[in-house]
Amino acid sequence: MTADPRPFRPRRPRGGLGISEAVVSVFVVSFALVAALHAAGGAIVAQAKGAERARARHLADALLAEVASLDYEDPTAVLKLFGPEAGELLSSKANYNDVDDFNGWAESPPRDRTNVALPNLSGWRREVAVARVNPLDPTQAAATDTGAKRVTVTVKRNGVTLATRTTIRTKP
Repeated sequence: MTADPRPFRPRRPRGGLGISEAVVSVFVVSFALVAALHAAGGAIVAQAKGAERARARHLADALLAEVASLDYEDPTAVLKLFGPEAGELLSSKANYNDVDDFNGWAESPPRDRTNVALPNLSGWRREVAVARVNPLDPTQAAATDTGAKRVTVTVKRNGVTLATRTTIRTKP
């Protein structure tokens, strides 16, 4: 027997991944990708809801400012009624001239002062409630005029309340 002229070299492991390592790597990357997409989706939903609430607050603030800019009571009426007086249409706020005319007002979609629907707001609704209140405790309703009225504007989208704004209007 003759000796092998080649010196003995131990076998070196081959470079690269085996099939089992590749499968495990694919699963790890897949789980990480699913988790990242899930987190990104949640962030997008949260951002959309935040934008929706911001729009609702803006709509509430705009209507509240519109109502609060009016007189405390009708300057032309001899008999001071609570709510719209004769000649003030219940279907249009264009003729409203005092705060309590808006009691019970609701509009869907929201409209501007001239009764023109605001664009891209289908499914949105604004409601107004006006109440006579105790000027020392505006959370307490009063049966007669006390010199203070609480105006509350509520904004809803598809029946879900997104914003509520309140102010107190006092007699000058």
